[in-house]
Amino acid sequence: MLSAVMKKKVLSFGAHPDDIEMGCGGTEALLAGKGHEVYHVVATSGEAGSRTIPKDELGRIREAEAQESAQVIGARVMAFLGYPDGLTSFTREMKIDLIKLIRSLRPDIVFVHASHENFTDHKIVHEWVLSALKGAGGPWFQEAEGDPWSPESVFGYEVWQPLERYGLAVDISDTIELKIEALKRHRSQISASAYDEAFKGLARYRGVMSGAGDYAEVFEVIRISGF
Repeated sequence: MLSAVMKKKVLSFGAHPDDIEMGCGGTEALLAGKGHEVYHVVATSGEAGSRTIPKDELGRIREAEAQESAQVIGARVMAFLGYPDGLTSFTREMKIDLIKLIRSLRPDIVFVHASHENFTDHKIVHEWVLSALKGAGGPWFQEAEGDPWSPESVFGYEVWQPLERYGLAVDISDTIELKIEALKRHRSQISASAYDEAFKGLARYRGVMSGAGDYAEVFEVIRISGF
């Protein structure tokens, strides 16, 4: 997969505190296990994710769960951006925020929601991140500071809408249990919907049908080099 010698920085974006683990947690665990640095950036605190827990309380709960979950797979949360759960658009100021972050961390590999997502929050984050990546790579947006930076590879992961077509399948047989354990740390959400079981089933399906291994994650290839 990636060279064990050349260490990479991996940056994953998610709309909500559990999206990243659902979409690429197994692959992240593989990369972290090889010594690569893995970071999460979460757009919202997922405070709209319950009908019974007050929003402020739920936001704090879900941020704590995300920290636990990231530790399980060997990642760390770089930032909770704190935008309201239920994104319907992004602003120029939000784009500048991401450009600053990208230029500061200088990631080699980026994971983000795939372009096909019809869940609005996920679709907005996909468009927002790709717009920021383009902006971060050019000589524009002086207020963002930092030198221009473009990652080598960018991949779109699947969450609620499985990809109809994918360009990369990654064997996560060795890390599937870490992925599931990470998902179980999102207790406020698992208690209402056993999606840990659903994503283990999806990984099994992807592994068998792609031929990658017993379990796999698949990705939309947006940009690729050296992966």
